[in-house]
Amino acid sequence: MNTTDVISLIAYSAATFSQLVLYHWIGNEIMYKSNKIIESCYLSQWYQLSVYSQKFMLLLMERAKRPLVVEVYSLVHISVDSLAVIIKWSYSLFAVTRARYN
Repeated sequence: MNTTDVISLIAYSAATFSQLVLYHWIGNEIMYKSNKIIESCYLSQWYQLSVYSQKFMLLLMERAKRPLVVEVYSLVHISVDSLAVIIKWSYSLFAVTRARYN
């Protein structure tokens, strides 16, 4: 491997890793913000709203009990926790491969 191959491999790996982090970070933010909806509704001044709006807030709070998550093929939730699992598995695979061929 010459120097240009190593540099291009590092650049490709960095771009792939940053894209992976970006997707998982956004998925984690969506899950976090959706968990805050109930608290935000309750802390608002809902008692000063009209009856129709109060019923709408109640409906919104009931729906928000089930958090919004981004999933891949209905198997994996995209979050920082799943990113940590991917990084651990990747390193484990790298370590096993390196030990096997060295």
